[in-house]
Amino acid sequence: MRLIPNWQLLSAAYLVGCVSSHAPVAATPTLPQPVPVPIPSAVTSWTFTFAPGSISYKVSRTAAIEEGADSRREISTNSTHESLTLQASADTIAFTAVVDTFSTTTQGVTGSVQPVQLPVQLSGARVGDSLVISADSLTQACSPVTSALITDLHNLLPRIPALLSTSMSWKDSTNSTACQGSIPTRSRVLRSYHVMSESIYEGIRTLVVQRTDTIQADGEGAQQQHRLTLSANGTGSATYYLNTTSGLILHLSVGQDLDLSITASGKTSRFRQTSKQEFTLVH
Repeated sequence: MRLIPNWQLLSAAYLVGCVSSHAPVAATPTLPQPVPVPIPSAVTSWTFTFAPGSISYKVSRTAAIEEGADSRREISTNSTHESLTLQASADTIAFTAVVDTFSTTTQGVTGSVQPVQLPVQLSGARVGDSLVISADSLTQACSPVTSALITDLHNLLPRIPALLSTSMSWKDSTNSTACQGSIPTRSRVLRSYHVMSESIYEGIRTLVVQRTDTIQADGEGAQQQHRLTLSANGTGSATYYLNTTSGLILHLSVGQDLDLSITASGKTSRFRQTSKQEFTLVH
């Protein structure tokens, strides 16, 4: 069994094999997260539009999954470098996304993480609230890198109203289909946004937007002639640091708490997963 730090990838890891008997890992993984500190400001409204051009992000992930039956814990960390090229027109943002680094390490896990073929590239567009991936980009849809990149694009290209104001709120949702091992999985995330205040991030005045998520997913398939079903539900949160002057997301912190269940041959195993992701703009 191997663990990958993303719920869409994590369930696939458990399909590779059964949980092995080994000592539990004592520590829960954490990533340093910036704490938004409000600063005095007479400004109560802002405009934000995604800037066209090329940008890069370093993505750091960590995840812990615990089996409900005996509290064994697995930990995985991952570091990724991703480049985005954006072209905006009206309510559409066309993008090309490339992953050129994808490094995963594990703790308390038997077996090794399989190597991945890099670089991986996706293209498509965000049209209104929807993220559309071009068909020719999904030839490697079942790879962990592609699945992670699609999730990252949902996080990095949200619908943000052009005019923002203090205490403003809005909602959207994401629907996606991924391949978890041999199981097609459908997920739906309901997201609520709230404009908080201005803050300073790395010496730059930014606008802080917080997001809360409600997450549901299910899938069904077969592996080695055994019928498998999986389901996941839980909550998440995110904090965006927006540079309204440059039209860039300077930093994004995402966290999730999920309950997962996998049923095979009439036996259901239940897991609890906590994960964190940090997206940092590379200058």
